[in-house]
Amino acid sequence: MVIKSEYLIFGQTIKVKYSRTLIKRQNAFGIWEYNKNRITLQQSTREYPLTKEQIESTFVHEMVHCCLDLMGEQELSTNEKFVHAYGNLMHQFIKQNE
Repeated sequence: MVIKSEYLIFGQTIKVKYSRTLIKRQNAFGIWEYNKNRITLQQSTREYPLTKEQIESTFVHEMVHCCLDLMGEQELSTNEKFVHAYGNLMHQFIKQNE
């Protein structure tokens, strides 16, 4: 799976950035910033080694937040149990059908 630096969805350009310090700053592998149209992902580092699959799964999880927010489903977007399950399902689907 290739994670591009930009995506167009719902007429919005969503940028994808990487950070070496996201875990330290946000205690998270990824974050979706609705007000900035940006997904930030933790980069694999010596201190925080992440697998390709962990980064991909995190990206899909954050993209689920993005889609739900852009659909006006902010309440559903805050349901981490749903987002986690749906994100994992979508990641598996993408990986098995590349």
